[in-house]
Amino acid sequence: MVNLLSELTVLKAVILCLVTTLILGGLVVISRSGLTGSFSAADLTFFRYTSGLVLLPIFIRFKVSNLGGVGWRRGIILTLLAGWFFNMFLMSGFLYAPAAHGAIFSPGTMPMFAAIISSYLLKEILGSWRITGLCILVSGLVAMGWGGFTGYYPNAWIGDLLFLSAACMWGLFTVLIKYWDVDPVYGVSLVAVLSFFTFTPIYFIFYETPFGIVPWIDIAIQWFYQGFLVGVFAVLFFTVSIPVIGPARTALFMTLVPIFGSVMGVFILDETLTNLELLGIILVLLGMLAAMGLKPHFSAKKYFNK
Repeated sequence: MVNLLSELTVLKAVILCLVTTLILGGLVVISRSGLTGSFSAADLTFFRYTSGLVLLPIFIRFKVSNLGGVGWRRGIILTLLAGWFFNMFLMSGFLYAPAAHGAIFSPGTMPMFAAIISSYLLKEILGSWRITGLCILVSGLVAMGWGGFTGYYPNAWIGDLLFLSAACMWGLFTVLIKYWDVDPVYGVSLVAVLSFFTFTPIYFIFYETPFGIVPWIDIAIQWFYQGFLVGVFAVLFFTVSIPVIGPARTALFMTLVPIFGSVMGVFILDETLTNLELLGIILVLLGMLAAMGLKPHFSAKKYFNK
């Protein structure tokens, strides 16, 4: 599996990124549903990082004393940025804000943070068009945040701040994977394994678990989605694509998550969006595309000379 995913073509990487966006779009809805129901942020975080048991065989194939050459300092940093600490921020946001906000402010803004960090660490030049896109994106975030504050979710701004913090952490993680030249498959296993063995004792000592209280079918659904679809497949597919198409372009696919998450939140969770929030979604999507360097190619000369 490691060899297969480590030798990706550009086309395969694009397909994996598209699959990832579908999974993450569903994550927004299933997490919001679970957190407004019978589960806590800690429950969903524990479910997610049981993926460490699945990925343990990959982890132990490398030298544990120096974390496969990554080093413990860098390994701990990567785990903090993409491990249980990150996930607690992300899941806690859904306690305050609707699914659409989770989709926009977290995976939706991650390309912005990845682009900014890449410009600093990887010396990627943003350019005036991408900077304009960032300004449009920020205006959309303000519109969404204000729309939530004045609409049906007065405490949405708290969730929005948590989502933005998580997005910044994940954006830095994606850039550091390339900057430190970390094997993507091993990097995913490292984060999952360290998160599982550090968070599990914290979870069972300090939190009330849902086992024996919540119906097992509900636990199984969340566990499968959080621990396997997201914790293993989505994270693995996304991370192995970074060296192939670059952190900024990989992050671009996350602009699709807000569309999937917002639509599913309205139709599945029966959530309501204000007109200002809808405007914010449009501005954020347009801003993200521009911030990633995409712009329309229109030649006036071509059409007027016909």
